[in-house]
Amino acid sequence: MKWSTVKLIFSREMRDQFRDRRTLFTVAIMPLILYPLMGMAMLQVAQFMREHPTDIWIVGGENLPSSPSLIEDGEISRNWVTEKNQKLLRLQGSGEDDAQFFSLIKEFKENPEANTGRTENPGSQLVDRLLEKQMQDRKVDLAIVIPNPIGSPSAIDFNGPQAATSKIFVFHNSAEDKSKIAADRLRVILDRWKHAYVENTLGENSVPPWLIQGIEINGADVADKQGKSAAMWSKILPFVVMVWSLTGAFYPAIDLCAGEKERGTFETLLSSPAKRSEIAIGKLLTVISFSMATALLNMFSMAFTGLFVYSRMTAGIGGMEMGAPPMASLMWLVVALVPISALFSAVALAAAAFARSSKEGQYYLVPLMMISMPLMIIPMLPAAKLDLGTSLIPVSGLMLLLRSLIEGHYAQALQFFAPVCCVTTICCWVAVRWVVYQFNSETVLFRASERFAVSAWVKSIFNQRHDIPSLGNAFLCCIAILVLKFFIGTAAAGIALESFIDLTTITLAVLLAGVLAPSLIMALMLTTNAWKTLKLSLCSIPVACAAAIMAICFHPALMALTSLVMTIYPPIGDMSQVGGMFDTIMGSAPGFWAILLVMAVAPAIIEELAFRGFILSGFERLRNKWQAILLASLFFGMAHSFIQQSIVTAFVGVILGIIAVQTRSIIPCMIYHVTHNSLTLILSMIAPSRVESSPVLQNIIHSPDGNGFEYTTFATVAMAVIACGIMAWFLKLEVQEPAAPAAEIDENIKDVEFTPAESAV
Repeated sequence: MKWSTVKLIFSREMRDQFRDRRTLFTVAIMPLILYPLMGMAMLQVAQFMREHPTDIWIVGGENLPSSPSLIEDGEISRNWVTEKNQKLLRLQGSGEDDAQFFSLIKEFKENPEANTGRTENPGSQLVDRLLEKQMQDRKVDLAIVIPNPIGSPSAIDFNGPQAATSKIFVFHNSAEDKSKIAADRLRVILDRWKHAYVENTLGENSVPPWLIQGIEINGADVADKQGKSAAMWSKILPFVVMVWSLTGAFYPAIDLCAGEKERGTFETLLSSPAKRSEIAIGKLLTVISFSMATALLNMFSMAFTGLFVYSRMTAGIGGMEMGAPPMASLMWLVVALVPISALFSAVALAAAAFARSSKEGQYYLVPLMMISMPLMIIPMLPAAKLDLGTSLIPVSGLMLLLRSLIEGHYAQALQFFAPVCCVTTICCWVAVRWVVYQFNSETVLFRASERFAVSAWVKSIFNQRHDIPSLGNAFLCCIAILVLKFFIGTAAAGIALESFIDLTTITLAVLLAGVLAPSLIMALMLTTNAWKTLKLSLCSIPVACAAAIMAICFHPALMALTSLVMTIYPPIGDMSQVGGMFDTIMGSAPGFWAILLVMAVAPAIIEELAFRGFILSGFERLRNKWQAILLASLFFGMAHSFIQQSIVTAFVGVILGIIAVQTRSIIPCMIYHVTHNSLTLILSMIAPSRVESSPVLQNIIHSPDGNGFEYTTFATVAMAVIACGIMAWFLKLEVQEPAAPAAEIDENIKDVEFTPAESAV
């Protein structure tokens, strides 16, 4: 690769982008005017968010004590409310209507048959209706009812004659926001007045107030103003930078690929002496530049607005001050912007390469945003924290690292700096490789435009069938399995597992309907040779034995990997309860053979037919066995419910994929899978007495905490070495590549070079 050529292409693309007014508006102009306009709009809207007065209807106000007084001169006493808030509370007394109101309540209470539904409190529903009507007629937000003098026996009680005395009833309408706000205001005032009343009453009876108050609990916020501002900006700024770096990358990527296809300049560029990889890197650097510029302009515009607009608006709302973000946070964001822009730009450019027009390219933004958005939202959750598990999640780990740096937690950030950088670097490398691959693929860059029709699409599926499925068929099968397993698993989650029969029914339903059915249906309908697609050819006895021995030898290492994953991603909930329920269910099984059939044999056979059969056969169209194995393993892991199980299963899928590709048969894969599952069950159900009575077993497994067995370190290392040796033997087997379909053979004929003699013949 010549960097002089890359620089030339980069300068060309930058000039073209600066001539595009739409791109300049999205990248430069919109960030500079968006946040100030939003701030001005919020300042204008804030004028309509002023607090409105609350109208309160007092019923039985004469029953309130004179000391301490709650109401003075028709208003709430200033002892319990500030002068500003006092004007927001307008009281309405009823006077003559009090007696009529109480008489109606008496009538309802003496006639229980009049109740229409709430038998636990006869007449209470009708009382509520009466209050609701009275409040609507009087146009009040709140009703305060004092049915009897405070401190005296109750003559009228809404909750029955046995209820305690000295009650004040506050009625509000929860369907009205204004009424709910009024109730919250009044409860604070009544709490203050109640405490003062209790203290006065205790003082009159020579009882010290502390005798009934108990322990006084006080709270205080130790965070300073700068810490609060940093904690708030640490959630907002990384999210804004991530979103705008993705948005700023996608529109230039669409113009550099789909836009050039529409203008007819893409073919001219590809016919130049520059290599495809140089063209891809030059365009990628252009997209990265615009992505970083968009994110930086948005970040600085938002910071400027927060300093001069939002701080003024929020100063009058609850005393909250937003202020400008710390300068150190801007520095960390600029540093993190380089890898994140490279990642998003590479993904956007690779996705945009599929587009045949700018309109089609814009459609790809939605699924890309849907995939990226959960990774951006996870770090904003209150429970999210930076640890080893979250640091290994792409995008999310980088955002959590930025949060720690902005908040000043440098020790925590330094602890997980290496894993975050490693994951981000690997993701960037994979994305860049994907871009180069897209630009080297003629079928991606020059897809024929065609009008979609359901009937024509169905006909093409049956007319263009081959011995093995296409790459699209494999992806379709993966999506079908994931969707079916999700819905079947969700429906089965509500079924209580009380016996082994229940477990067997649910397990077989998920495997048969969610995994086996789509694989077999697609193999029969979308291919001409289902036997070859599912790799059902027999294998030799040495290969079968080698697969079984390798499963036994790899099992300790995989169990160690499981323990490591459980440490990094601890399971949620009490595992002891789950283990007890599992033991109870397994105890109801007719025998250990039944457990092996349901938990080991059935999943192995069905999952191998799907993932190492149909799906791996389709992924082999990539003409790169390692890419096919990794893709099939990734979906194999995603098909399992828990993230801990998915990670370990993906590693097992790599081993199984190698066996399937090298032997062209899933029979040894099934043998490996059955052996692995059986060993896991045996290890979880083996009796301690059997281990204690066998010196050989004591050298292989042990129980460090008395709860379950683990492999010893010596056994794990020694057996892993043997397993790696068998794996090397598998990799040396002669691999017969699957025959290419006739259509692909015709496309490749032009690449064959003939000698003069062959041409003459």
